[in-house]
Amino acid sequence: MHNEQIFDLIIFEEKGRDAMQNEDTFWRILLNQCRQEQIPGAEGTTGSSAAMVRLVDFLILQALEAGASDLHIEPWERSLRFRLRVDGLLQVMPWQLPGDLAPMLVSRIKVLAGMDIAKHQQPQDGAFIFQEQGKKVDIRAASMPVAGGEMLVLRLLNMQDEMLTLSELGFTAENEAKFRELIHRPSGLLIVCGPMGSGKTTTLYAALREVNRVEKNWLTLEDPIERHIQGINQIQVNPQAGLSYANGLRAILRMDAQGILLGEIRDEETAMLAVRMALTGHLILTTLHTESAVAAVLRLLEMKVPPYLLAATLSGVLAQRLVRRCVDKEQELYRGRLALHELMVVDKSIREAILIGQSQEQLEALAWQGGMRTLWSDGEAKAAAGLTTREELTRVL
Repeated sequence: MHNEQIFDLIIFEEKGRDAMQNEDTFWRILLNQCRQEQIPGAEGTTGSSAAMVRLVDFLILQALEAGASDLHIEPWERSLRFRLRVDGLLQVMPWQLPGDLAPMLVSRIKVLAGMDIAKHQQPQDGAFIFQEQGKKVDIRAASMPVAGGEMLVLRLLNMQDEMLTLSELGFTAENEAKFRELIHRPSGLLIVCGPMGSGKTTTLYAALREVNRVEKNWLTLEDPIERHIQGINQIQVNPQAGLSYANGLRAILRMDAQGILLGEIRDEETAMLAVRMALTGHLILTTLHTESAVAAVLRLLEMKVPPYLLAATLSGVLAQRLVRRCVDKEQELYRGRLALHELMVVDKSIREAILIGQSQEQLEALAWQGGMRTLWSDGEAKAAAGLTTREELTRVL
């Protein structure tokens, strides 16, 4: 490496990313050094080279600077391209990695995440803590064999960000009051539903902060544990060790718990256990992948939960989505995201409707009569207040 290139790398490491006047130049320097360290017999050909370490750090720092929730690394026309998910949308980073250097980068990330670098034909997942330039991030990594090589997705969880409180989730005053009442009940089943990436875990963690009291024993069963909460006993699901959601729920029965956060209802066995635990005096908070609040009822019935048990235990369902927050309506500028909510509180009329097997349309009509506002109506109100736009509502809903 030329002396001026070495000098530029030293400046970058000592003064941080802002010291680089031209990030493209720095990227080219790193590529050159990676190629030199790739020479047969040179150290670091499995991704531990000094240049590849810096290159991966550079990508992660760029992702954090952009406020990304995910970093995608994908084979692309004999190279690797990088995409960031920012405020729910993917955008392409300006750099690509030549295909001959792809194995080094993949190996570097696999080593960091505790994956097997020799396995290329099967999916793997892992995690690591990234700490650099005053930033501390929990990174969940997943690899997948695809045409042209391996794809990696890194989920970035900023450990320095404070967890949100219920009052910071964007609830209307009415919905916030109803939701607080539901999480302070002594027992019952409360479900937060929506697609992946709709903020379900954020909402449940905010609820946990609200109910976390020294006189109550709360346990969580999660896969993975996304944030550690002082005072809550959190359990990591580990099927290889025999700790599945179902087995974990059975074991929790012996742990004198009043409240349980169940990361997700995934199958019939877990659904039945959750409902029966709610029936025996536990408050169960959990998530389900459904499109709307009423659809969660039908999904549980499809999972063969008896209507009489569901009617007796279900206390409420919160459906939510995330839309981009508008900061300049005229120029259509967005920054950050905002939650839309659809909260169904299960009252006597809805319990009776579940018992006699009424249709989704009939359940929706009863929920509206009981005060539920749809995701769309909540979104329209927030668009009218200038918090988002109708175009954004249409994109998401």
